[in-house]
Amino acid sequence: MIRTVAGDVEGLAGPWLCHEHLQIDLCCQKGPEVVLGDAEQADVASDLQRARQLGLCGVVDLSVHGSGRKPSNLLNISRLAGLPVVCAAGYYWDPFPAEVQTGTVGALRDALVREVTQGIGDTGIRAGVIKIGTGPGAIDGAAERLFEAAALAALATGAAVVTHTSAVEQAHWHLDALCSAGLPAERILISHMGAAQNVEQLLAVARAGSLMGIDKVGFIARRSNAELADLVRDACAAGLAGQLILSSDVARKDRLLRRGGSSYGAVFSDFIPMLRERGVTGQDVELMMCGNPQRLLHLASPLPLEARS
Repeated sequence: MIRTVAGDVEGLAGPWLCHEHLQIDLCCQKGPEVVLGDAEQADVASDLQRARQLGLCGVVDLSVHGSGRKPSNLLNISRLAGLPVVCAAGYYWDPFPAEVQTGTVGALRDALVREVTQGIGDTGIRAGVIKIGTGPGAIDGAAERLFEAAALAALATGAAVVTHTSAVEQAHWHLDALCSAGLPAERILISHMGAAQNVEQLLAVARAGSLMGIDKVGFIARRSNAELADLVRDACAAGLAGQLILSSDVARKDRLLRRGGSSYGAVFSDFIPMLRERGVTGQDVELMMCGNPQRLLHLASPLPLEARS
């Protein structure tokens, strides 16, 4: 079962983009010109329709509290685009909001559980994944409490945890923190691993058994698609296709089609052809686009309270 903004559904087969933003506000770091908000809903839905024509079957919006999450807008976009949308429970990390700075593990866990099981605010729209992260500075006590809370909330609800890394090296701390709290590594997606300099860095993280996101396809200001395709080719050759998820992490309005960007269709129109040119098999592409996302998004059986750490 997958929990979408429109309700729970069974068996949403086909390719998914598991790290996107349909509504996001990072103006505190990047200025108001990047915001994907109310005014962009129609453009976002139109771009998703285009991606749907290219093969997209579902999308995960990973905006959280503190970064412009708007569940009601996501429901509207889902209906306009004709695509299932999963939204995220969680808190932004740069900086952490007051709830995280002062909250106990128990309070944070309970808040995350409510967003997955009851709904976000008064919207009645339930989250299908949990999203947390760490900023570029030192990892502090607030992050430690939040990661423990997220692991416990994931165990209580069956939702997977997606993490934002500000540097590849943070992946090891993320996995240690979540797994130490009892969450199996296969229920964790470590994002932004396309920043790895070589396949050896991916292999070092993969040993724990987590999923890893190559999720900035089309954001060529960070890394060219060709470089990312080479990394994915090498990762698949090393046997990591079963642990990779591909996405484009659209998080600013200048990446929309109307503004000249490649938008949510970049994985399909540009990147998958690059992978095929490099010899990546159709089976591996299907794993990264279909099998691995399905495994991530299907809610696991909640762990009884007495069995949790």
